Amino acid sequence: MPTGWTEENVRTVFGEFGRIASVYVAAHENGPYAFVCYEASDVADREYGPRCAATAVEALNDKEFEGVRLYVRPGLKKGERERELMHETFKYKNSKKRCNLYVKGFPVTTTEADLMALFAKFGDIESLKLFPAKENKQPFAFVCFKTPDQASQAKTTLSTHQIDNHPLYINHYEIKQYRDMNNEM
Repeated sequence: MPTGWTEENVRTVFGEFGRIASVYVAAHENGPYAFVCYEASDVADREYGPRCAATAVEALNDKEFEGVRLYVRPGLKKGERERELMHETFKYKNSKKRCNLYVKGFPVTTTEADLMALFAKFGDIESLKLFPAKENKQPFAFVCFKTPDQASQAKTTLSTHQIDNHPLYINHYEIKQYRDMNNEM
């Protein structure tokens, strides 16, 4: 939400959708946030609050105020938020698995710039992360292309490539949970 918003601003914007019982406004390193709780004047009406909240989410999520787009979601308990975050992370990683390559077998002297120069000729690289050798483990890297076709072309072409007589090992990235399941079989 916009940085200067107070409880009054939140009550004004969210009050259009029902009777507000409470508002909690706080700051976080990612910016300010608020919790809004709707409540019916008739305590027997247990559907009023959830109905108002759902309407507010529908109307206000992604709506712009003072140059900032609101992110409005139903309130979740900490465990539910953690599960949702893990699910979203899993979905994102799964969507990128055909674009992301795992690379190893190159000399310990290889730099990110060296790998970037080698892989960039196959397409647009979204990210490249080199993990240097440590504790008797060889270095490895992840190279993420913008499209699966670019990643496949790089994998196919460079699978027989050598750097200083070191053959490269290239494979598509697999989510750790999948890798662990395959290793158990």
